[in-house]
This record gives sequence, structure tokens and C-alpha cells, in this order.
Amino acid sequence: MTNSKAEARWRRQIAVVLAIIVATASSVVLSPAPRVSAGTYNPLKAIQYADQWWNKRNPKFQSYGFNDCSNFVSQCLIAGGLNLRASSSADTKGSIGLCMNLDTFLTNTLKATVWKTSSSSRAPTGLQPGDVAIFGNWLGLRHAVIVSAKQSNGQPLFNAHTYDRKRTTLGWLFSAWTYVKYYHIVKSPITVAVAPKPATSAKTAVVTPKPATSAKTAVVAQPAVTSRSSVHAAVLDPQLESVKSANLVTTLAPSLVMLTSAVLNGVIKPDSQLVLWFFEYGVSETYGFATNKQGPLLGNMTNDIHFAVMGLQPDTLYHTRLVGVALDGSLTAGSDTTFRTAAAPRTAAIVED
Repeated sequence: MTNSKAEARWRRQIAVVLAIIVATASSVVLSPAPRVSAGTYNPLKAIQYADQWWNKRNPKFQSYGFNDCSNFVSQCLIAGGLNLRASSSADTKGSIGLCMNLDTFLTNTLKATVWKTSSSSRAPTGLQPGDVAIFGNWLGLRHAVIVSAKQSNGQPLFNAHTYDRKRTTLGWLFSAWTYVKYYHIVKSPITVAVAPKPATSAKTAVVTPKPATSAKTAVVAQPAVTSRSSVHAAVLDPQLESVKSANLVTTLAPSLVMLTSAVLNGVIKPDSQLVLWFFEYGVSETYGFATNKQGPLLGNMTNDIHFAVMGLQPDTLYHTRLVGVALDGSLTAGSDTTFRTAAAPRTAAIVED
């Protein structure tokens, strides 16, 4: 009888254990990894988010400090309707903080169309607003941006964090990186217009000739900028100040402004580091043209920089700024400065008797 009771008690214990196992197993939901598809993506919402937060940090997401580019692009994609939690690299807020991990998500999970090009290449014509680009160098993929608009020639403009930018050009990014991977997500092409900027809102810079002191004047010929230029004037929020202290790179008013040429001026103090430099210029704050990199400069001396550009249009308002490039590729931009080329003289009419 004792053995029978013990056996019955043992069987009851076994039944209880099995019941607990079954109950536990039924309470655990083994969900498959969330699926993500470009079909759920609304690029317009992504671009609206990119324009709203291009120079701010959304407190709803995790902070990555200065290196916020991939996190920012991830937030734009999330705003557009993509679920980045399908990536094992997503943080607790659902964002991807590293460019290499974002590349893996876009390529392997989202199955985006990918192009890889060098700095000598133009962006593929199939790239659309709402698509993504990640720039790199010999260290790998380092800087993620989102396509926020396209110029009339089909080339993209980008928004980005780290170097906070709104609708910056491809050339500006290639001044720091050597190649790029483009990720085409948008299946139905959309148009994001770049609104014209009223000429009355810009002030003409006062032109004062300034002789070169510590740097030689370089000369470069660039294509003339006409009314059919690929660079549209755009209404943009002011760019942030340079990532380093403002007195390291300063843009000055251009001098010797003629009908089709001008000397671009600025000041650089290298702060004991090797620094290359170039000027950006064009008919809007998206610039569109850049001079070749010059230098390097070294030491704590203040260097006066002068660069002559030709091929400009008469009686046209131009924007320009000086940009310094450190050895690690980081950029320090001076403030935007405007100038207007001289107007062509009117020809007097000849009245015959």
C-alpha cells in the first residue's frame, strides 16, 4: 500500500511538472522576425522628417553624440514606414547606429537596389528622393545620408547629421570621402521640388580689392552658370556653424569682382594641423561648384586665402564659402557669403540723320 501511494504521488508530481511545461510553452509566443518590405515605405514622410530634424536631435531616439549619421537616416526610414527592428543591430529604439550595419539591413534585409561608384562618377539616374547613400574611404563605410531632393540634371541633394546638412551636393560629400554606395528603395519615382529663392532676399556683398599676402592666387575656369543651370537656387535654413571653432576658417567678401570672374577670399588658421582647403560657389546655398583642393597649410600662422574663378555670368548673385579639410577628412566650413558680378554695360543706340 505504501508503495502504491508513493507511486501515485510520484505520478501526480510528474503530471504537475508536465502541466507547467505545457503552460509555459503555450505562453511563449515564438514570433518570426518582423518582415520589412519597400512596399510599406512612404518616401515623402521620410523626407519631411529629414527636413524637420536635419539640424536637431529627436529625444525619442537614442543619442549617438557626434557620430549620428546612420541613426538619423534610420529615423527617416522609420518615419517613412520601415521597421528596422528586423535588423539584429537595431538599438532599443529601433534605430541602427552604425553605417556598416545599416548597409547590411538595406542590402540583405530590405533587398534594395545597390550601386557602388567612385568619386569620379555621377549618381545613377534611378536614385530618387527618399533613397539612401553611404560614403566611405579606405576605413570602410563611414557617412550615411538620405536623398532629400534632385536637381534639374537628375543629381541628388542630401540631408545628413554629424556634419548637419540640408540639401547638400554630391561634390561636397566627395571632398571628404572616396566612394559611395547608393541604395534605391523608392519603387515609384517622386518629385521633390527645390523652390526658387527671391533675388530681393539676398544682400550684395561690398567688394573691396584685397592683395594676396601669405598665399598665392590660384585661377580656375568653371562652366558658366546660366538660367538652365543644374544648380537651382533654394530656400534653405542656415547651415550650422563649422564643427570646429569659427575662427579656424573664415569666408571673406570676394574681391576684384568683374563681369565673369571674381577672386574668392578667406582666412585659415590650421591650429598646428595639416589642412587642405577649397571654395564652394554657385547661384544658391547648395553651391554646385567647388575648386580643387589646395595646400596643405601647417602651423599656427593665419593664412590669407585667395582663389580666382572664371566663367561666371554677368549681373548674377553668387554664394560662396571657404572649406578646410583635416587629415582625417573632417570638414570645417566658413559662413556663406554672397556677391554679385558686374552688369554688362548697355550699348548706346546710334541715331542716323
